[in-house]
Amino acid sequence: MPARPVEQLDYNSTMLLFASWLEGWAFKGRQRRFERGLQKDFSWLFGKFDGRILPQKRYRQVLNYIEATVAVGDLFFEFIRGHGDFHVNVAPSHSPNEWLEFGQATDLPCEADRARTPTMQMSGFQRLFEANLERLKAYFSKRI
Repeated sequence: MPARPVEQLDYNSTMLLFASWLEGWAFKGRQRRFERGLQKDFSWLFGKFDGRILPQKRYRQVLNYIEATVAVGDLFFEFIRGHGDFHVNVAPSHSPNEWLEFGQATDLPCEADRARTPTMQMSGFQRLFEANLERLKAYFSKRI
């Protein structure tokens, strides 16, 4: 039996009233799971380097992408996962919208050949992070 127009109107009104609440609730849960996963998988980043997760502004999810930003000293590391990808970007805290892909950023301080674009495997992230952290800090430092 098809829905009567009044029932359909009630359903649509209810969805309109609760859609933003449901979306916010889903975002918070998805974000918390991703952040807990980062803290577990990259525990060395939070323990050894005093990383801290920055509060994330709510955004509309595209496909299944999710992101979290971790501050380590004066650097921000943006972890992005979705659609089979998982990668990290880096930006200085004084210019938080100037993101560079982590693999490319590690080549900047040592003036490597910029024609090649290195591919970074997440399994090698800790090694690359520890080997390049001081150079990245110096390169991205705020020059007065």
